[in-house]
Amino acid sequence: MRKQLSVISALTILIAASFVLVRHLKGSHQATQSPYVNQLSSSVRGLSAQEIDDLLNGRGMGYARTAELNGYPGPLHILELEEKLELSTEQAQKIEAVFQEMNTEAKKIGKEIIEHEEELSTLFADGEITATELRMRTESLAALDGELRATHLEAHLKATPVLSSEQITAYNTLRGYTERGYADGGSHNHEHHHTN
Repeated sequence: MRKQLSVISALTILIAASFVLVRHLKGSHQATQSPYVNQLSSSVRGLSAQEIDDLLNGRGMGYARTAELNGYPGPLHILELEEKLELSTEQAQKIEAVFQEMNTEAKKIGKEIIEHEEELSTLFADGEITATELRMRTESLAALDGELRATHLEAHLKATPVLSSEQITAYNTLRGYTERGYADGGSHNHEHHHTN
């Protein structure tokens, strides 16, 4: 009877250990699977479908966070909050112009980035990439990336003086920054801001 219990205990431990091993192996397989698998079907390998769409449509993609989180409102969000910020007609027109200028330039640069990414991807796919070619192309992409970021940041820089100090504070509150301490509530350089 004792021997039977020992065998049953040993089998129970063995079965439990097998389950643990199977779960571990299953987990390690999932952990090693690339997060880029879904991008194999992308029209540009190296960019997700969302990134391509954002670049073609001039979206911010977080490029202007430095401005946004330091009390420099973005033109698109200002226009979205037009009523709550009580923009005058003149202010709305100026902000719209800033947005359109930024959006046009961002789309242009975004298209160039996609073209450069396509060329780089093709070189890798064809096995024709060299270290020199790689360096040249990545430096070119980095320059375009810098241009795109500057374009989005400049839009915040141009939009901010159009607003009054009160509107900037209201913007930061509405965007949830002041309560979390991300922005200073728009207290910087207000002597240069437009007042109604």
